[in-house]
Amino acid sequence: MSDVSPDSECSVPPVARGVRFPVALLIPFNCVRISLCAAWTGVVGALLLSVIYPRYWYGLLRARLGRSDILDRALETNARFAGWVAQDLWTSVLLALTGIRLRVRALVPIDWSRSYVICANHASLLDILALIRVVPPPYRFVAKRELTRWPVFGWALRPAGQIIIDRADRAGALRSIAEAALRNIRGHVIFFVEGTRTITGGLQEFKKGAFHFAVGNRLPVLPTAIRGSFAALAKRPWWRLQPGHEIEVLFCPPIDAAAVAGDAVEGLRAATRTAIAGGLAI
Repeated sequence: MSDVSPDSECSVPPVARGVRFPVALLIPFNCVRISLCAAWTGVVGALLLSVIYPRYWYGLLRARLGRSDILDRALETNARFAGWVAQDLWTSVLLALTGIRLRVRALVPIDWSRSYVICANHASLLDILALIRVVPPPYRFVAKRELTRWPVFGWALRPAGQIIIDRADRAGALRSIAEAALRNIRGHVIFFVEGTRTITGGLQEFKKGAFHFAVGNRLPVLPTAIRGSFAALAKRPWWRLQPGHEIEVLFCPPIDAAAVAGDAVEGLRAATRTAIAGGLAI
């Protein structure tokens, strides 16, 4: 489980707190920061890939021989290991290197022994690091297919049990999500419910995939508002990173599909949007 407790703040080196670099220094400083992040990702990624790929390939082989349960267990084990590596080794260092402070709060106590469909807003690449840092593994992100081409990070997605979708093929994306639900992999499933990062900082329309998944698998939705990431690094080049900012992950009360009147999918989508919007406004 994450060592980040509700109402807590992740520590970063004192030099990163509140620092505001002159514009002339921002780009060279960020070049150094990102170079160090890339180097650390390579070191940690080499360890991760060397462990998860042999297990994944073995699971695929046994699945083709009729033992899909072995592949399911391999993916769950990989998801747990990848979650631990990403949470305790990778993101902790990356957040320190980028000078980003992280705070997590929960409006009600969250029972992490249950599985949730975590629905979050998406304003920055830093949202991914924030959720990895605070959500107890195992978890599965719903990730766009393009990310699988990213060096190291993308290469680990599929063997680590993440759910890969093609955003250009809506029916295929829903089918991928449904097929993922058939695998007996425990843990949380994380959706960025807007589908892509906002370019204005405001909430976009919520896609329905997360809510179909929640209703179909009788899982509660955990609305999650991520605040401050747009100011730190919006949808713009990485060299515009603003060190010294704080990101807050706010977990809202879980929503049970059974408690939603009328159309469960639309009801969940509306209730989740209301909760996230309210969390962003606090």
